[in-house]
Amino acid sequence: MTAQENTLPALKKKKLVKQCALVFSFLVFILAIVILFPQIYYFNDKIKYKNFQVFYDQKIPNEIFPILDNVEQLIQKSECYDPDLNFKIFLRSDANKYNLLPFQFPEVGSGHAIPGIKNVFLYKSNCSTDTTYNHLGHARSLSSVLAHELTHVMVESKWFFKAKMAYFDKNSLTPFGALWKEEGYAEYIAGNLPIKMEEGIKLLEGTSKKHYSPNFEYFKYWLAVRHLILKKQMTFEEILSSDLQLATVLEDALQERTQKADGY
Repeated sequence: MTAQENTLPALKKKKLVKQCALVFSFLVFILAIVILFPQIYYFNDKIKYKNFQVFYDQKIPNEIFPILDNVEQLIQKSECYDPDLNFKIFLRSDANKYNLLPFQFPEVGSGHAIPGIKNVFLYKSNCSTDTTYNHLGHARSLSSVLAHELTHVMVESKWFFKAKMAYFDKNSLTPFGALWKEEGYAEYIAGNLPIKMEEGIKLLEGTSKKHYSPNFEYFKYWLAVRHLILKKQMTFEEILSSDLQLATVLEDALQERTQKADGY
C-alpha cells in the first residue's frame, strides 16, 4: 500500500468531521434564531399597534388596544422612557403550549423580558379580561405586568452596563437573587400591586400573616423605591448608582410613616 493510499482514509475522516461540524453549527444557528425570534414559527395571531407587536395563540380581541394604551401611559412615566423603542410581546392562553425551547415562556412567575432583543413573555394571559397569571394561578392585570416587564427593557436599554453590574453589588442583590432597585422601580411604574399598602405595612411590622413570599418581596422593593423617589426626591438613575441597602431604606420608610401618623 502506497503512502498516498494510507492518507486517503485520514482525509475522508477529516472531511467527514468538517461536514459534521458545519451541520452542527448550522443547526445551532437555526435554533438560536428560533429562540430569539419565536414569531417566525408559531402564534395564531399578531398585531402591530404603536410601539408594540403582540403575538398570541388565539385570535387577538379588540380589548388589547385599550390595554396597550394603558401600558403606554404607564411606561411614559419612567425617566428612561424612549419613544423610539419597539417591543415584542408574546402571550399565550394555555401554559402547556410553547414549552419546548428554552429562554422563552417562564416556568415560574408571571413573565420575563429579554432586554437585548426587547422580547417579553408572559406565563399565561387573557387579553379579553386584561388578566395575566403566574405559575400558581395568582392573577394580576395584564397591563401592569406588561408595564413591569417593559420597564426592565427600558432600564437596560438606557443603562445596560450599570444595570448588569448591579448583579455584583451586594447592596443591590437580594437573597432571592433579585435586583431590588430595578424590580422595585418596575413595580413603581407598573402599579396595581398584588399586596396593597396597608396590608404590606402590616406584614413588614409583623402584625399580619405573610402572603405568597415573592409578592411580599416585591412589595418591599416597591415600597423602598417609592420612598426614595417621592420622599427623598431621588431619580432612578441616582438610586441605581447608590450603595443604599434595602433594609435601611425600609426602616427609614417605616419610621417616617410612624412619625407622620404620630403627628411629628
